[in-house]
Amino acid sequence: MADRQAVQHNLNSLLSKLGDPDPDMRYMSLNDLLGILNSPHSTYLAHDQISSSRLAEGLLKALDDQHGDVQNQALKCLGPLVLRLPSDSLTSLLEKLTNLTASQTIDTSVPNTALRYIVTALPRPQAGQPPNDEAKASYNAVSRVLIPRLTGPTPSPTSRRGSIVKGMLEKDSSKGFSSDAIDVLIQVVTCFGPLLKEAELTALQNSVMSIIDNDTAGTVVTKRALAAISALVLHFSDAQLSAFVNGLVKRFKAPQLTTVHRRHLIATVGSVAKSAPVKFGPHLPSLAPFVFSTVGEENLAQVSR
Repeated sequence: MADRQAVQHNLNSLLSKLGDPDPDMRYMSLNDLLGILNSPHSTYLAHDQISSSRLAEGLLKALDDQHGDVQNQALKCLGPLVLRLPSDSLTSLLEKLTNLTASQTIDTSVPNTALRYIVTALPRPQAGQPPNDEAKASYNAVSRVLIPRLTGPTPSPTSRRGSIVKGMLEKDSSKGFSSDAIDVLIQVVTCFGPLLKEAELTALQNSVMSIIDNDTAGTVVTKRALAAISALVLHFSDAQLSAFVNGLVKRFKAPQLTTVHRRHLIATVGSVAKSAPVKFGPHLPSLAPFVFSTVGEENLAQVSR
């Protein structure tokens, strides 16, 4: 008990220093905080809702620090912190970070990066083994909060009743599509793909394809979207993969198909074929004619040289 009280006192002291006007003091406080969170002495936080919530709030404020070194140190603290958080506190932290990604006044790459740090740190299912209780609890928090915010739209937590917040993967009228949000999706699929429900995979697929289908999506965003769809396909059922291929065929046959859109679709076929060759191979005969007809025999001859 004495050790716990000493650690708690130390944590409270460090949190109070996060508001110090000296950025070096704020950085060193976070550095010391990181050491405590990585030590066994902080395990009590999993059963202390008040202390864990105060820590989470302190780190959220540090993420908005004007000094990059302080921000980066706060990001490093998130990984060990989420391993100590009670489930309710983890859910609350995810909700607050996803809400920050919709801000028009801050650099939204920071909360998106924080979400990736958290997803990476959470217990995850291991290949060839049934998921343990910790991995299931982590997935439940991600499923409840993060996936709906990625695909959106969702009810606004602060605005008037009936208003909504756009999904993180939707196009913003002033900022366009967010490659940072796509990276969050990729990390979710990488860590929790085996646990994702078919409805979640479909919703994520639809959000990613809406980017690939958009002629105004920039090169960087499109490349990240291609990486995302390649990651998602690995977890598709046979029926879901067939439906996905049928969707690609319909897109290729669309009468108003633009050159840019066709190029994106061909890149999708190539990316998915490379990512899941065994699963995707049987479907190539349905898609190859669209690719070959676009490339043309002359171009094919040049490529083969």
